[in-house]
Amino acid sequence: MGYIGAQPATNFETVRKQVSTTNSGTTITLDFAVSSVQDILVTVNAVVQSYDNYTVSGTTLTLGGTLNNDRVEILYVGRTFQTVTPGVGTVTNDMLVNSSITLNGSSVSLGGSATVGIDNTPIFLATLGSTQNSISRSTQTKITYAAEVIDSDNAFDTSTNRFTVPSGKGGKYMFIVSASAQMPSYDPQAIMTSLYKNGSQVAFHQYYANEADYQNDQDNTQPLVTIQNLAAGDYVEGYIWMYQADGGTGNIQVNNGSFFQGFRITT
Repeated sequence: MGYIGAQPATNFETVRKQVSTTNSGTTITLDFAVSSVQDILVTVNAVVQSYDNYTVSGTTLTLGGTLNNDRVEILYVGRTFQTVTPGVGTVTNDMLVNSSITLNGSSVSLGGSATVGIDNTPIFLATLGSTQNSISRSTQTKITYAAEVIDSDNAFDTSTNRFTVPSGKGGKYMFIVSASAQMPSYDPQAIMTSLYKNGSQVAFHQYYANEADYQNDQDNTQPLVTIQNLAAGDYVEGYIWMYQADGGTGNIQVNNGSFFQGFRITT
């Protein structure tokens, strides 16, 4: 059987021996602690002692008779002499019983590296950048999030105001669609923010406001928060829909401060 690391033949000590010639009583203090009578071989005046003739406890050897400056030789046959540490760079994968481990279902070679847990990219955050005017009432309108704050994978396109899942990054994503909306009157109204996937509505949040909410003709809608399972190539967009109960005239606007955010949470 081969060794792990450098050949250790020259790194071991010889068997140790202890000699006592000035002694009395029934005990001798050992140079090394042992755990069993079989770890040492004891002779008294050149006579080998049976295991039944002595006991050991740590570094104390107790003989079956009284000593009087007898020659006692103790041969340590079961002591651990030395720990051999392989040299740096001398152990290879082939020397190991298992040369790889499994992390999150993937085999990783020892000596390599792996990411434990999921990388939460892609992640993006886009804001409006400037006021979006002339939004028709009671009409689903895409929000023009045109200013990027962060876009880890360059997956958000400000020209189309959409996020597209990059290759190899499919999974479950969390999205937040937020809009700060404004209408030209104080009348009761409803506002809906939506997430569209591949051109179709897949989630929405509708917010009903009363006249008191519109003292300054503006309201920050409660954000839509949703989790969607997406594949590579799928794209998502934020939409807004608003309704004014009295059927008043005038277009709606979405103000700067609105944002669209998303990131992957699991594969």
